[in-house]
Amino acid sequence: MALRTALTFLKKYEKQTTTIVRTFAPSHFENGVWDTGGTCNRTVPLGEGDVDWKGYELEVRGGQVEEVERVRVSGGYSRVGVVDVTKMMLVRADGHPGVHWDNQYSKGYSDCVHWCLPGPIDAWNELLLAVISGLS
Repeated sequence: MALRTALTFLKKYEKQTTTIVRTFAPSHFENGVWDTGGTCNRTVPLGEGDVDWKGYELEVRGGQVEEVERVRVSGGYSRVGVVDVTKMMLVRADGHPGVHWDNQYSKGYSDCVHWCLPGPIDAWNELLLAVISGLS
């Protein structure tokens, strides 16, 4: 509902703006979540067989993509695009800091939400450039 509301509002300003929606970026915690002892200490990408391709992450992604398509088709909003990172990030459990990043505020906590290491984010930037180029 939040994305639908935002896209409906932004459509009013289509001539002045371009809207890019980045799909859901999953976390990779195992044995709990970030504040209950969950870890994400993987050092290599996951294999396709190691990923739950029917999980909630892809449901969230699907909803995002559907909303963009809905506003594009039903409202004629042509300056809206999607940077779809969900599937590729599901296999990149190694692409973010683990417990060894020396965070002075969260000692011992893994960080599966902030993607800041070279590799995954570089791919996001390439995708963003391709989406922007396709909307121009």
